[in-house]
Amino acid sequence: MEKMKLTMEEIKDTEGKEYILRDTDRITIGRFTLLERNLGQKNMMIRLRFYKKDRILLREALRIMTRTFLKDGSIYKVNVLVADEVSTLPFTELGYTLEGILVGNRYENSLISNEYVFGTDQTRFNQLKEFKLLALDGERVHLSLASPEKAQDYLQYYMENREFLRPYEPQRSPEFYTLEGQRKSLDESFKQYMNGQAINFGVYLEGKLIGKVQLSNLVYGGLRSAHLGYALHRDFEGKGLMQDALQAVIHYAEEELMLHRLEASTLLFNERSQNVLKKLGFTYVGKNEKYLYINGKWQDHYTFALILNG
Repeated sequence: MEKMKLTMEEIKDTEGKEYILRDTDRITIGRFTLLERNLGQKNMMIRLRFYKKDRILLREALRIMTRTFLKDGSIYKVNVLVADEVSTLPFTELGYTLEGILVGNRYENSLISNEYVFGTDQTRFNQLKEFKLLALDGERVHLSLASPEKAQDYLQYYMENREFLRPYEPQRSPEFYTLEGQRKSLDESFKQYMNGQAINFGVYLEGKLIGKVQLSNLVYGGLRSAHLGYALHRDFEGKGLMQDALQAVIHYAEEELMLHRLEASTLLFNERSQNVLKKLGFTYVGKNEKYLYINGKWQDHYTFALILNG
C-alpha cells in the first residue's frame, strides 16, 4: 500500500516539545507533546491528539512520528499517551503494545475519560515486517480476531440476523446496526483483547462471517479460567460448523492460553446450544437464576463447564 504523505512540524517557541501533524492539503490532523525525554535512560513519553477518525491516516502519522525519534539511536523506547476512544489497531500494526491504562486521566469538555499508554522500542519497530492478527483454523471454518477494519462483515452479519438473535442477546441501540456502530463495538473488543480481558473471534466460511466466539473474563494465576460465548448465523445452523469453531477455540485455550477450565451458559430454552456443549464434553453445573440481562429482562441460564488441563 502506498504511504500517505504527511508532515510533522515543530511549533515555534516550544523548545522542541510541541509538534503538528498535517496531511497533503496542509490541514492539521493532529498534534503531540513531548512530556519527557530521558537521554540517559533512552526513553521518551509523548501525548498524542489525533483529530481524524481515519485508521490508515493515524497509522501513517504514528509511523512517521516513531521513526523520527528512533532513527538516530539516542532514543530506544517510545511511550505514547492517547485518549481511550482512539483506534488501537494502528498501534498494534506498528509493534506497539498496550502497557497501561490511566483511569480518569483526561478532562476535556467537562468530561472525564481514560488514557491508554502504548509502548514500542527500536528493535520491535525496525524488525516488524508484517502484522498478522490472531487466527485459528477448524476443519471447515476459519476464525479471525475481531477488529475494527472488519466492521462491514459484522454489520452484514447483524443485519441478516437482527430478529433471529434478538431473544439471545442484550437489547441493541439503533446505532449498533450502523457501520460506525460496528466500528466502535469492534474497537472496544480489540481493546479488551489488548488488555488481556477477552478474545473475540469471527467465524468465517468461504470468506463470509457466519458466527462469533468469545473467550471473556479471562483469569490466570490459580484459577486459569474463562467464559465461552458464541452465536451462529441463522442460515448455517445444524451443519456442525459451530462445533468445529468451538473445538478450535478450546484447543487454543488449552494449548496456547494454558487455561484449566471453561464455563458456558445457555438460556433454558436453547436446547441446540446445550447439545453442542455436551458433544464437546461440557458437563452440567447448575441453574443460575436471573443470570444475564437478555432481550430486556433478567433471564435464568443453565451453566456448563469443561476441565481442560486436568
